[in-house]
Amino acid sequence: MTEQVLGGKIGLVFGVANKRSIAWAIAKAWAAAGARLIFNYQGERLKENVEELIGEFGEKTPLFPCDVSSDDEIKAFFESVRNETDHVDLMLHSLAYAPREALEGDFVSTTREAFRVAHDISAYSLVALAREAAPLMTNGGSIVAMTYYGSQKVVPHYNVMGVAKASLEASARYLAYEWVYVDVKALSRTRAVETQLRSR
Repeated sequence: MTEQVLGGKIGLVFGVANKRSIAWAIAKAWAAAGARLIFNYQGERLKENVEELIGEFGEKTPLFPCDVSSDDEIKAFFESVRNETDHVDLMLHSLAYAPREALEGDFVSTTREAFRVAHDISAYSLVALAREAAPLMTNGGSIVAMTYYGSQKVVPHYNVMGVAKASLEASARYLAYEWVYVDVKALSRTRAVETQLRSR
């Protein structure tokens, strides 16, 4: 039996799409360690997938819509969170997207719009979500964002996603500077940038 090191903790999970999602593996580990979780879904197409997965945590596991490219949806998500709990301890950001054509061609052919979208969804969303989550971390907390080797070295066909992941890492560093402490841990080929928040 897994030690309940997260017993009594409440975590927000962004980025579960299906059973192969990194976010799903992390969510299961957090739940096994005792955390109570709140999930998002982006779009009705993914809602059914996520509902089915989180059913293993109980039918009352909270699930709310949140398109992270919309400030209004982010605010609505956190209003729903505040109706469930008065505090949050953990947040997982496992979100990334770039248009397919931006990954298939040459990097130099990346369009302005593809560049904008990749950074909005994959990097800026961390800042937008952290801004809403931090005030709920009244006892301190952790924000974990998933990145990839392609942020540091060229990976063929990763293209604009590598640039967006580098932006994500830089964003985490700046959040960490404002919130006191950062710890970068290696997880296979995927690295988690974890920003520890301490209440002031």
